[in-house]
Amino acid sequence: MPVDWIKRNARAVDQAGVETDAFDEAIEAMIAFEQRYGGLWFPALGPNGMDYGLDGEATVYRTAEGWAFPGILDGDWTWAVEILLDGRAGMTLADKPLRALNRSVDQRLEAHALLVAVRHWPHLILELATPRGMVPVLADAGLPSPVDEASGPADLWWFDEVSAIHLQLDNWWTHDHDIWIARCFRKEATGLDQLKELLLSGMTGFLEPGEVWCSLCNRFAPSAGPCS
Repeated sequence: MPVDWIKRNARAVDQAGVETDAFDEAIEAMIAFEQRYGGLWFPALGPNGMDYGLDGEATVYRTAEGWAFPGILDGDWTWAVEILLDGRAGMTLADKPLRALNRSVDQRLEAHALLVAVRHWPHLILELATPRGMVPVLADAGLPSPVDEASGPADLWWFDEVSAIHLQLDNWWTHDHDIWIARCFRKEATGLDQLKELLLSGMTGFLEPGEVWCSLCNRFAPSAGPCS
């Protein structure tokens, strides 16, 4: 989208729905985002893709986390991702305030790339619950190395070429607590149970019983049991 078009059409809408011309900081953020990420598209886990860019929309909205604009269509969620002016990214769902999910767009890209890289490895999944807004903490002893560039408020990654642990925020709007999906991956199936025990022994939060939907395999799997 041309820079001049953004400058001419940029608008700001406050929480009361009042629309005005966008302010300079918002215009600069939209231009910088569009120049760096506009037109980027790549496959998602499901049939839809991840679509980056303003796509004819140059409006910033006042949210609980600050001013933000829609900049990404998440093909897995089939939902808009909003970009805050400080570079974070998040979603507004079910009339709940915007939840910041990524500390930057680059972190979001790194997290997705790592998930795609290991998605076909043998894995097991668990569903965890934590108090609202609390990010799970794992003891580092025995775990693969943390992957800082792929980790953010809603994605936590550990990886060492043969195994990986991924904690991802899955639901924050239908309960009085947060639901996280924890995935353990191994390049070879042997060692999955050991990786699970390492995760459980050093983790905050509590395990939810029952089956868990695996978005990698599109089926339900027993919590803490192997999916593939």
